[in-house]
Amino acid sequence: MWRSELLRRGLCRLGLQLTPSQYEALGVYVSELRHWATQVNLTGLRSEEAIIREGFLRSLAYRVAFEPAPPVKAIDVGSGAGFPGLVLKIGYPDIDMLLLEPRRKRATFLRSIIRRLELTGVRCIQARVEELYGDNEHQGRYDVAFARAVGPVPDVARMVEPLLKPGGRLILQAGQGARDSLPSVRPLLAALGMRMEIREVPAPDVGFPPTHLLILDKSHALAS
Repeated sequence: MWRSELLRRGLCRLGLQLTPSQYEALGVYVSELRHWATQVNLTGLRSEEAIIREGFLRSLAYRVAFEPAPPVKAIDVGSGAGFPGLVLKIGYPDIDMLLLEPRRKRATFLRSIIRRLELTGVRCIQARVEELYGDNEHQGRYDVAFARAVGPVPDVARMVEPLLKPGGRLILQAGQGARDSLPSVRPLLAALGMRMEIREVPAPDVGFPPTHLLILDKSHALAS
């Protein structure tokens, strides 16, 4: 099937291999996502091709920022349709993943997919990130945090930093606008005790731009 070829081609560009069961899980995921999308606004990605290329493959590109670290305790802030958190959970079953999604319908979708795929070591909480502050289960507990399209870089860093362990890492997908702003935001990030790195990952397919990841490391000297 063409979608399998697109996925295999993209995985090859990323230097990744999946098991047959992982391919099957992603196939169920894309079918369920398109089915739910007729009733719920989950993502702006409408076609299977876009979901695989921009949703699945760009999510799996995040792996270059935390391999070979799994198992890790991770949180996906504003998970939406599950990009990148749920995709990474499928690709890396050893990750202990929390999907944080404030909107009820999207959280319902994520819980449905987790049940459908019989995934363990992953759960979805319907809440805003601020609601986790002061909770000993979450504050300063995460090795890695992921976020996509949830606000300006300094705001996202300020929002997520309390959840990270000292030495923890926040990984963001950085568009051109975010990359252009990096010189001006570097002092703001330094004030938060976060060191910044940008990493380029091969494009998911020929003719498409590479994925740029912004990696923010929390100082070991700071505790939230």
